[in-house]
Amino acid sequence: MPSRLFPPFTLFGRFPLPAGVIYAAYAAFFLTVLAIGLGIHGDYGVSFDERQQRYSGGVSLKHVVERIAPRLLPDSASRLPALDDYADRDYGVAFELPAAALEVLLGIKDDREVMLFRHLLTFLVALAGIVAVERMAYRRFRDGRLALLAAAFLVLSPRLFAESFYNSKDIVFMALFAVATWAAVEFVLRPRPWTALLAAVAAALAIDVRIMAVILPCATLSILALRVAKRQAAPQAIALTIPLYAIALCVAVVAMWPWLWSAPVTNFIQAFQNMAKFRWEGDVLYLGTVVPGGALPWHYVGVWIAVTTPLLYLALFVAGASMVLGRLASARLQLWKDDDELQDLFYLGLVVVPLVAVIGLKSVLYDGWRQMYFIYPAFLMIAVRGFAGLWESGLPGPHRRVALAAIVAVTLGHTAWWMWREHPFQNVYFNHLAGVGAGAGAGSRFELDYWGVSNRQGLDYILKTDPSEVITVAAASFTPLADAGYMLRADDRKRIKYTADVASAQYLFTNYRMVRDPIAQRQALSEECDPYYEIKVGGHAILTIYRRKL
Repeated sequence: MPSRLFPPFTLFGRFPLPAGVIYAAYAAFFLTVLAIGLGIHGDYGVSFDERQQRYSGGVSLKHVVERIAPRLLPDSASRLPALDDYADRDYGVAFELPAAALEVLLGIKDDREVMLFRHLLTFLVALAGIVAVERMAYRRFRDGRLALLAAAFLVLSPRLFAESFYNSKDIVFMALFAVATWAAVEFVLRPRPWTALLAAVAAALAIDVRIMAVILPCATLSILALRVAKRQAAPQAIALTIPLYAIALCVAVVAMWPWLWSAPVTNFIQAFQNMAKFRWEGDVLYLGTVVPGGALPWHYVGVWIAVTTPLLYLALFVAGASMVLGRLASARLQLWKDDDELQDLFYLGLVVVPLVAVIGLKSVLYDGWRQMYFIYPAFLMIAVRGFAGLWESGLPGPHRRVALAAIVAVTLGHTAWWMWREHPFQNVYFNHLAGVGAGAGAGSRFELDYWGVSNRQGLDYILKTDPSEVITVAAASFTPLADAGYMLRADDRKRIKYTADVASAQYLFTNYRMVRDPIAQRQALSEECDPYYEIKVGGHAILTIYRRKL
C-alpha cells in the first residue's frame, strides 16, 4: 500500500507509528474478521425471515428469466407464483435475486448447503459494510488507527455481529447503506462524473434492498445545493454531475428491481407508502408489558438502541454529538466551515433524521430496532468523533490519554470475551441499562430470541440424546421451529417430524415470543411435560424444551 495513504498521525500526539505498522494492523484485522466469519458461519441457526427472503429471490429470478430467456426455466419454477401475484412483491431484491441466481448457477440444492451458502454470502456483504465504515472514518480523520477503531466498534457490536450471518434484510441493508454513504460523501466532497455514477449506483443498491434509503439521495442533493450556495463547489461542476447522478440513480433503481419494470413510478410510490405503514400485526414485549406492534410508544426505538448498544459506544456518541452541536451553536448556526465539519453534520443527520421520521410517521416497528440498523455506521462515526475529541481535549490529569485508551481497550476486550462466551447467541446481547429498575433484568422486559435461531441447537441436542427413529416436535410459542431443520444434515432431517398439534408432540419448544404470561406457560407445560433442555444467555432462558412425560 502506498505510504501516501498514511500521512503523519498528528492526532495521536508525539508517537506516530510507521505506515508499515498500520498496514500490518489493517491486514491482521480484516484477515482475522474474514477467517472468523469463514470459520463460524455454519454455527448459526435459521432465522425467522430467511426462508421467506429466499423465496422472494426465487420469485423475482423467475420473473427475470421469463422475460430474458424463458427456455431456461426449469419445470420446478411453476411452483413459484407470478411476481405480480406475490404478496411481498414490493420488497427490494438487490441481494436476494443475485443470491438465488448464484444458488442455481452453483447447483446448490441440499437445504443445509443452501443455508450455509446464504449465511456465508450475508457475512461477505456485512464485511463490505465494515470496510465502508473504515473508509469513511479514514477519510474523516485521516488516521489509520481511528479508522480501525471505527471498524472494531462495528465488529464488536454483539447483536449485529450475530445477525451478519442470517439477517439478509437489515444487516445487508446496513452494509449497503454504509457503502452508499461512503460514496455519497465522496460525491459531495468531489463532484465529478465518476463520483456521481459511483454514488448513484451505490444508493440504488441500498434502495433496492430497502426503500428507506431514499433519504440518502435527498441528503446528498441537499448538501450539494448548500455547497453551491456557500460557494464551496463550482456551479458548472454541479450542473453537470447532478443530472448525471439523478439519471443514473433512477435507471439503476429500476434496472435492479424487477417489480418496477412494468410501472416504475406507480410501483415505487406504492412500495414507499407500504414501507411507511408496514403490514405487520403482532405483539411485542416492551419494558415488561406486551404491546401491539402497531401501538408502540414513541420511545420504543430509542430505548432499544440504548439497551442493546455497548455502553462505551453510547457514551462516545453522546460526546461526539455534543461536540458537533456545540460547534454548530458557537458558530451561530453556520453549518460548516470545512470538509470535516460537513462530514460530522452529514453523519449526525443520518442518525437523527431517520429516527425523527419513524417516530413522526408512527411507523410499525418490531423485533427491537433492526429496521433502523442502517443508521448505525453513521452513529459509530459520531462515536469516533467523540473519542477523537476527548483525546484532543483538555481532560484533567496528566495521564488522561492513557486512561482513555485503557478504558476503550478493556471495554472492547470485555465485549469480545462476552461474544466468545455466548457464541452463537450474541443476538441476545443487552447492556446493563436493560435491567435498570427491574429486578429480573432484560429477560422480563424485552423480547429475547425473537429470531428463533436457538431452535437449531435444541434440535441438535434432541438428536444426540434421543435414539428414536422418529422424533415428533412442536412449537409452543411463535417461533420458526420447522425452519431450523434446514441446518440439519439429511439423515437427521429424516428423524424429525414437525407437527402443529402440541398435544401429540413428544417435545415442545418455546422461546416465549408472543407468550403473554411465560410463568403460566411454564406451569401449564410442567403438568404434562418435564423440562428437558434449556439455553440461557445472561442468566435468562432464550429456549426451553419440554419432553412429554412417559
